[in-house]
Amino acid sequence: MSIKKKLGLGVATAALGLSLVGGGTYAAFNDTATVNNHFASGTLDLNVKGGKNKPVNFDLSNMKPGDSVERIFKLKNVGTLAIKEVLMNVRADEFDNGGNGSTMEDYLKQFTIKVFKVDQDPEGYTYGRESILESKDVTLYDLYTGDLNGKVKEGYLEGNRINLAPVGSNHTDQGLVSESNNSVRIEIAFKNDKKKKENGEYEQNKYMNNSIDFFFDLEATQWDGIKIKKDDANGKINNDKQVQDNRLPRDNTSGSGKVENPVTD
Repeated sequence: MSIKKKLGLGVATAALGLSLVGGGTYAAFNDTATVNNHFASGTLDLNVKGGKNKPVNFDLSNMKPGDSVERIFKLKNVGTLAIKEVLMNVRADEFDNGGNGSTMEDYLKQFTIKVFKVDQDPEGYTYGRESILESKDVTLYDLYTGDLNGKVKEGYLEGNRINLAPVGSNHTDQGLVSESNNSVRIEIAFKNDKKKKENGEYEQNKYMNNSIDFFFDLEATQWDGIKIKKDDANGKINNDKQVQDNRLPRDNTSGSGKVENPVTD
């Protein structure tokens, strides 16, 4: 065998040897671990009901001037999240003037809001202690239009809607935390206007045989989100414990999560 062939074979053998050594580096030891996580959202759930065997809504016919109707209903937070606000607006529909020439707007103005009270209700107190009214001349029409400045106390107003669960107003210090209640008491009266026309008929005669459907639309809202910091423990977020000055509690979480073993090998 020539010297060139011997050298060539030696180089090839050396290259093969290097290849075997290099391939062996991928057969090292190994280990794995898993971080176990869990997210679960809460529920925002508002329940509205009357007292025991008592009606919650206004559904009356054959009314006449001078009649008044009182209703009390309870707002209960049956969810897991604190409710920040319960905003109410009034809609009206299906007006029928009975052929007497009245308008929906004028008919709504015939109904005065005599009583409108809101109360935190921790122990079943159902009559309300805090009047939200600023004026004695508030009508169903005002609730319908949302023109409430100077008619409803500022602490109970959010834009053109009434807040039935304000935090910090009298008797509503804690707001609607989970499982808590607010009572709402409303009394509506059909105005008894003695004004007559020149022919001796009462001006209110045109409201005979009128009818209308109206609705209290309620929207429950959540509190602002909070940041769980790196030092905060796991567990249920304590956003159901807001306090009067709107600060969050010292402990942002309950401190005990669902996952028993945070890391498994």
